[in-house]
Amino acid sequence: MQAPPPALVVENLWKRYDGRPAVEGVSITVRTGEVFGLIGPNGAGKTTTLKIVVGLLKPDAGRVFVDGHDILPDPYAYKSSVGYLPEATTLPDYLSGTEFLTFVGRLREIPREVLGARISELLRRLDLVGREKDLIVTYSKGMRQKLAFAASVLHNPKLLILDEPLIGVDPAGQKAIKEEVRDVTRRGGSVIVSTHMLDTAEKLCDRLAVMHRGGIAAMGTLADLRATARAGEDATLEDVFLRLTEEAAVPAAPEAPQRRSLNSRGR
Repeated sequence: MQAPPPALVVENLWKRYDGRPAVEGVSITVRTGEVFGLIGPNGAGKTTTLKIVVGLLKPDAGRVFVDGHDILPDPYAYKSSVGYLPEATTLPDYLSGTEFLTFVGRLREIPREVLGARISELLRRLDLVGREKDLIVTYSKGMRQKLAFAASVLHNPKLLILDEPLIGVDPAGQKAIKEEVRDVTRRGGSVIVSTHMLDTAEKLCDRLAVMHRGGIAAMGTLADLRATARAGEDATLEDVFLRLTEEAAVPAAPEAPQRRSLNSRGR
């Protein structure tokens, strides 16, 4: 039996803003059923990479495959199987929590008989029961973040993309979010998460990529990263991260290739 394609493949991705490099030659593979971490200093290119994957930005060059499908020629069909939580969320203040999730569920074309139960389940798991009928304008930052996360997983996505999902969330809420992330992988889905919470990334992620100056400084399991950083077997992810980003020199990237025409059939 032929093995399924990886959940996500990013090949030689480039993006510049006004001539300044943001992402330079990034290649990543996220396997089916894993949690993949994307870590790096501010400005390393993590958010830009994720925005390209979800179709909010167009790359200058490179290719992106979601579940084996090249997303650049067809940037719409794949999105039905993707969930996305951006770093900065904007929610409709004058809807209630339930109204917002119902709206998202209708956009996702979740059957009515399934949607109500799914909303109730997520509200319970994220400790939003009792506030679900209140207007979002009355929610704290942490409650807003949990509600936005609920919207990102409402349709049971095959690929879940999270950009700093735990910011402003209390410890109980963080635990609930991490449990739901693991549920995605248990259902056969995959998760890519960008975070500065290195202790969380160390415990949650199966593999990680360290981004630095727009490129990949190292990628693999924590053991792989320790070996790349020449750190001891007891070194924490924080120790490894600091060594890779402060001491390891990242070679200068070559000039970006010309952007591939979307009409090109060549691989």
